[in-house]
Amino acid sequence: MERATYRRRLRTVLLPVLLAVLALVAGGLPAGAATAERAATGRAAAGRAAADARPLFQLPFPCGTTWQLDTWGHNPALDLVVEHNTGSDGLPVLASAAGTVSATYWNNGSGNTIQVDHGNGWFTAYYHLKDDPAAYVRKGDPVTPATQLGRIGSTGNSQWSHLHYEQRYLAGGGDFTDESHRVPARFDGVEYSGVAREWPSVTSRNCPGGTPAGWQDCPAGWVCFYTGPDGTGTVCRTDVDVPNSTCGLRRSFFNNGNPQPGYDHVQVYFREGGSQCLHYGWTEGRGNLPADGRTVDRIEWRGEC
Repeated sequence: MERATYRRRLRTVLLPVLLAVLALVAGGLPAGAATAERAATGRAAAGRAAADARPLFQLPFPCGTTWQLDTWGHNPALDLVVEHNTGSDGLPVLASAAGTVSATYWNNGSGNTIQVDHGNGWFTAYYHLKDDPAAYVRKGDPVTPATQLGRIGSTGNSQWSHLHYEQRYLAGGGDFTDESHRVPARFDGVEYSGVAREWPSVTSRNCPGGTPAGWQDCPAGWVCFYTGPDGTGTVCRTDVDVPNSTCGLRRSFFNNGNPQPGYDHVQVYFREGGSQCLHYGWTEGRGNLPADGRTVDRIEWRGEC
């Protein structure tokens, strides 16, 4: 083989390899891998943004009423009836959060149906309503959690009176969703999902102002932070370490339920500096925090502070 021909072939084989090595050294990843990594990072950021924008949905029923929830054969959608499934027909259905009615329509499967747009891609859907879907609200109407959308019925493909309910997320916006957009439902921050699951007794916190009555309503095992100096008002709560909580507070009360197993103290750290220990079982206040507007940065469950 002539030497010039040999050199040309050698360049043909080695040049792509050399360029690839240089790309790895300069950029750390091949172009395709870097693009995939950026796309994955973008999807993760979008997922976090969607979760952050989720409204604090409440059960679509009046405050203090108790309901039975189940997923039956359509998880993550829920069927909702009165606890023990007695006397649901005709009871009022309320909006789960503030928003705008985005659709009212009839469907052979879902019967009288309403969708509410809660902003930032979040929607709720209400099936089998007893009355015409425009009887109480119309498309474009603003709603609050106290707004009645309709009444429980059994219209469409339904054999008994119940509310089929869905929470949906539509990335990129729009004003109409379908069942492909449904996600696991959360009420008052608690998720209700799973195949063939049932929750026989869940109390609605769809209350005026969206607030519980006071510290005694803080669920067992949680730490509740209230804006009111007497343990009432807007509540932010957590049962795990939550860095960078935006829960501004004036005073806090540790709940009177059961603490995390094995622990009866929680150390609360403030964004402005310093920390304070809350002790389960204190007879007065259950661990008051000063009324100075400090913000919780994180908490740590522990045996002693």
